[in-house]
Amino acid sequence: MLSACLISLYAVTAAAEQDETELKRRPGSYLGGTLAYVQSRAWANETDDHDDLKFGPLHTWGMAFRVGDAFTDWFAVGFQVFFTNKRSKEESIGAFELMLDASFYPYAGLGIRPSVGIGLGFASGDNDWEFGGGGPACLALAVLYEFRVTRFFSIAPVVNASWITGENFDGFFLLIGIEFTKWFKTATG
Repeated sequence: MLSACLISLYAVTAAAEQDETELKRRPGSYLGGTLAYVQSRAWANETDDHDDLKFGPLHTWGMAFRVGDAFTDWFAVGFQVFFTNKRSKEESIGAFELMLDASFYPYAGLGIRPSVGIGLGFASGDNDWEFGGGGPACLALAVLYEFRVTRFFSIAPVVNASWITGENFDGFFLLIGIEFTKWFKTATG
């Protein structure tokens, strides 16, 4: 009787271990955030009032939040919000971006994330030149490498470059940081 119980326990444990290896790496929906160093630059095109103006580079920090769903083990779609702001004695640059992004995982934890959305930016500098708007176009590309801490939690170093363009305004933001992602088991995973 005892040997039968031990054999049954071993069979259940072995099956559970086998199932665990077959579980999706990206189990469903996700909620994540990034804290990062940001280098920001902005350009204002020539108008009747002024010549071409350049602002930055300004060095600061920025934050991004992500939410979405993994449809397969290698493909996820979601929304991302990014914002940053920096003011020095002579200049200030800020940005807010709302983007739709698609994340591809072509190899192991390597991720590539192209994004498109609405970007709002502003810049100000000497002589009280101030520029705002900066939208509606925003493009971004991120590269990351995801480390799985647990089945439902991962961290990833990430590099993200984004470009906001609008009438008489262009902004470039380079983000280098750490992304934390909490995964949730849903119907897709």
